[in-house]
Amino acid sequence: MTADTKAILQIVGIIAAMVAMLLVMRWRRRTHGEFIAQYAQDEVCEHLRSALELLRSRGHMVVRAGQHHPEAPLEIHLAPGFDPKAVYDELKLAEPVRVSERNVLFCFDDACELHPPKG
Repeated sequence: MTADTKAILQIVGIIAAMVAMLLVMRWRRRTHGEFIAQYAQDEVCEHLRSALELLRSRGHMVVRAGQHHPEAPLEIHLAPGFDPKAVYDELKLAEPVRVSERNVLFCFDDACELHPPKG
């Protein structure tokens, strides 16, 4: 093989690796989004399930879900923005659900929160 052939093969190999990397990243992003949405649906408490279903039916997506610490509440972050007070009033939610001082829907019994985006 000549030096030119080796250089061409290296360039073709690099391009093929970049295309493969982009395809893998796209696949991972899609499966991660599906996992987060399913995790939120499975783990949300019964008191906030109707609020989550209402928001998802309106096109809101779960962008992040989890706990920062085992003793911390489950946080489910949704986008685009929504008004927690309006959802609370529309669904006529009652104790143990409240709109907290941080402007999130919070269930005091199960330590579960639905968060609008910040900002």
